[in-house]
Amino acid sequence: MTESEKQKLEKTSTKIEQLKAQRDTILSREKERQRKERTRRLIQNGALAEKYLNCENATPDEMKGILEKVVAVEAVREIIKSENQ
Repeated sequence: MTESEKQKLEKTSTKIEQLKAQRDTILSREKERQRKERTRRLIQNGALAEKYLNCENATPDEMKGILEKVVAVEAVREIIKSENQ
């Protein structure tokens, strides 16, 4: 292998590593964006649940109990089922 071929190989290897690092950075940003989007959605949905179920001071265990009772109602299950289709 000639010296110029070695240099080309080295440059190519360096470029590959740079591209891998860029790819990893992009993937990390996307994961972070998705995580923030999910967190925002959870906060918004929790706020709506508190508002409409009048349970602003409920603990997480109390909230779970309230939601279990709501979901146990057949009419509510039908609404949820139809909304998710």
